[in-house]
Order: sequence, then structure tokens, then C-alpha cells
Amino acid sequence: MLPRFVSFQGLAARLLSVPHLRPSPQLSPEAMQTREISRMRAFAAAGFAVPAIAYQSKTAMVMEDVGQTLASRLRDLRVADPEAHDAFLVQAAEALGRVHAAGLSHGRPHVRDFFLRDGEVGFMDFEEDPASVMPLEMAQARDIFLYFLVVTTASIRPDETCPAALEAWSRHVSEAAHRELHALTTLAGRILPLVRLIGRVHMGSDLRRFIMATEFLMKAPLDRTESSNTAKAGQDG
Repeated sequence: MLPRFVSFQGLAARLLSVPHLRPSPQLSPEAMQTREISRMRAFAAAGFAVPAIAYQSKTAMVMEDVGQTLASRLRDLRVADPEAHDAFLVQAAEALGRVHAAGLSHGRPHVRDFFLRDGEVGFMDFEEDPASVMPLEMAQARDIFLYFLVVTTASIRPDETCPAALEAWSRHVSEAAHRELHALTTLAGRILPLVRLIGRVHMGSDLRRFIMATEFLMKAPLDRTESSNTAKAGQDG
């Protein structure tokens, strides 16, 4: 998770009535570890790659080396192969959609918390559990919103990559998750003028990410039924 955004996230949830951004409850170290292991096992049971635990005590654990994170891979490709760089952003969005289709949520979806194994996206760092404080579909909408903080700012060809990433996620998930993303984007849009005002004083990287993600999602067809009807009308015409 973007460190300073966690504080912004909690503030928005409390003061600006954005329930989708409500942070997970802080637990004791033992309970936090128990929760993280439970979530790792749920992902593994659903067929997603997660790191193996090499060592575990009551309050600490050591994971196996998973190799390059997706963030590291993207850094290597940004200049060497821009097309592959953006393709990985889309692939990760598609993988997140499959996570959601399996009835799960990640909580802190960032490319540094993803890795590649045999060409597939794997997941790690399950410290956040938003589904413990909100309905699953709301937690899934939060996942993709937070992931677009990365996509909108990291993509080399955002006009192509952002819609492709949204579509890759969208084709896997439920109507309820689409509705919650629309609701979250609407709420984010309402506070956007305030965020822009704050940005005039100090435009930090997290504020810039929030603005760019919100602006993109506000323009995107988030209602799957409406977008399908529009496409069908175009075909009929």
C-alpha cells in the first residue's frame, strides 16, 4: 500500500463518508499473522500463487524468495520494452478480476505485492483485509480503485492501457462489484475538488495518483449493463 495514502484513506473514510476506504482493524501481532496466513491459504486454495512459508513463529514468519516482484519487472521493461511493460499492468488487472471472481479480495493491490511465476501473476502481503469491515463487493471495488492509482500513473500509453486494464478486470467480476466501483468512483468524484484544492498547496504523489485514477474512472463505462446495452444499440444500428 502507498504509505501516506493509508492516512488519506482513513481520513476520507471517517470525515468524507467514503466507506469503501475504511482501513482494516489493527490487531495484535499474533492476530495479524494469523489473519495473513489464513488469507494466503484461501488464495492458494483458489489456485493462485502465493509465497511458501519458510519459517513461522507466533509473531513472525519468513517467506520463500518469489523472485522479481512485478514492480521490479516493470522497472526493467519501462525503457527496454514499453509494450510488454503495459501488457503486464493489464495482466495484473485480469488476475485481480479472477481473484474477485473466486470470492476473494486482496486489500493492498500494488505491483510490488505481485510477482510472476510461470507467466502467471502471484500475490503476497495480505496484511489488509477490507472484507472484514465491509461487504465483499465493496472490498473488491476498493481493490480495483487502489490498483488504478498505479495503472493511471505508471502506464506508458495510458489512453490504451487504462481502458484495457479495466476491461480485463471487468469481464470476470460480478454486477455487484461493478455497482460498488461506480459508487466508490462517484464518492471519490465528490471529494475531487477538495483534493485538487489541497494539491494546489502541495501536490504529493499520492494526491496525484488519486486525482488521475478518479478522473479516469469517472469517464469509464462502469455500469456493465449500460455499457453492454450501448454496444448492442451500436450493433443494431
